[in-house]
Amino acid sequence: MTSSGKDNMNVTSSELSDQALDWIVRLHSGSAEPHDTQNWQAWRAISPAHEAAAQEAEQLWNGLGAAGAGWGREMRNRRMTRRAVIGGGASMIVAGGMHSLGILGTHLFADYQTATAERKSFKLKDGTDVLLNARTALSGTFENGDRGVSLARGQAFFTVAQNNTAPFHVSEGKTTITCAQGEIDVDLCNGRVGLVVHTGAADVTGQTGTRHVAAGQHIQITREGRFSDIKTVDLSEASAWRRGKLIFNRRALGDLAVELERYRGGRIVLMEDELATMEITGVFDLADPDAILDALEAALPVRISKIPMLAAIRTA
Repeated sequence: MTSSGKDNMNVTSSELSDQALDWIVRLHSGSAEPHDTQNWQAWRAISPAHEAAAQEAEQLWNGLGAAGAGWGREMRNRRMTRRAVIGGGASMIVAGGMHSLGILGTHLFADYQTATAERKSFKLKDGTDVLLNARTALSGTFENGDRGVSLARGQAFFTVAQNNTAPFHVSEGKTTITCAQGEIDVDLCNGRVGLVVHTGAADVTGQTGTRHVAAGQHIQITREGRFSDIKTVDLSEASAWRRGKLIFNRRALGDLAVELERYRGGRIVLMEDELATMEITGVFDLADPDAILDALEAALPVRISKIPMLAAIRTA
């Protein structure tokens, strides 16, 4: 872990960030020696750039909350570095930090759930077919002539079975989507409920009114009840996740981060607010989220640091 001040003066800011994260992982692994703390202090004193990288790494680690502390305890008696844990870190998440990472929460009581990187299809009691995206949870309601689901998190594609007396509804908070028959894709992303109608039609009702959405159209509504404009969409692009792909055409990096969290697990943090609206275009394979992050770093003016349960994206 140690290196000379002269050598360290010539490294890039990205390399300094990686070195700082190596130090943080080492110091919280449970196997750090007393001299490691002294060497860490000496490393960060080499230059202002080293100190800045150290503070950023500490901020990222502290953002993990109990997850970081629990993971450190799990690593007791094992000498681990950042690169070592990237290769096999999937098993390192412990219960102490699961809530902060979205692993624990009210969605655990949902009737239907998927884990990170898992998709699942099934049929509801009314005959409606459902495909859940990764990290999705919903519960069904089928009594007193009512039929529908409440979406706790994630994304689902519904092939709604026809019922002339009881339309199917999907609810999330104060938003309700109603469909008599057809195919609809409902996505809870970044605090917004998104709807894409593939066949048939649907109505979206919120605190500020109702919008009618036809086949081939898309709309979003915030939790505050604000509707986006209704737009025509490429249905092949919108359904790409069902084939294990993501197709982004000038969409926000913030949305891509949410999508990747479903398949990578943990958190993907945008360190500057302006990064959330950076437009992304590309076709991505969800089977390898870290490869997508690597491709973003190669193509965009960003730097990405990865440790178990966390990836941090910041301006290069």
